[in-house]
Amino acid sequence: MTSGNAPRDERRPEVERRLIGAVTKLCGDGTPFAEISISRLVREAGLARATFYLYFPDRSAFVLRLIDYVHDSLARPLSALWSTALLNRQTLEAAMLEYVTIFSTEYAVIAAVVETASSDPAVGSTIDANMRTYISESAKVIEAAQAKGDICAELSAFETAAALVWMSERACYQLADTRDADAHRRLAHTLATISWNALRTN
Repeated sequence: MTSGNAPRDERRPEVERRLIGAVTKLCGDGTPFAEISISRLVREAGLARATFYLYFPDRSAFVLRLIDYVHDSLARPLSALWSTALLNRQTLEAAMLEYVTIFSTEYAVIAAVVETASSDPAVGSTIDANMRTYISESAKVIEAAQAKGDICAELSAFETAAALVWMSERACYQLADTRDADAHRRLAHTLATISWNALRTN
């Protein structure tokens, strides 16, 4: 455990870990994030209220950090989904299962972010920007695969990427709020099958 006398920057990872853990626990039973005060959050995290404001000037700044945390957690399976996974059906499903599983593990934090986006313009615009970036990157992968003849040429790369990205995100948000491993496998299989059949030329 980090010493209470450690410099501010050295303490930050530990402070953030505790706060994110508190969000996971407090929102894990379905309690809306908006109903959880900063006082309750820091009490659950075992931190002083002043410590929260040392690192985050307001609630919005903290949620923006949660967005980064979610992005980092999902980065590897997301990057795998539309890259090498497109060349192999089993690899695609494995990447999708990892995505679904991590989405489920971090569901409470993701729900807190999504909930806040509806009332906080900064959070909403950050999420939108992240999704646009991911869609654009996915579209480039699709275009490259089309040039090689691996993906149906008649598909519009950007719209196809957008449809598959939003389908996967929305399906997980609606169905991945469970620790049932069988449910994760069914969802991953379904999403992978839809994506594979939509993209492939054969």
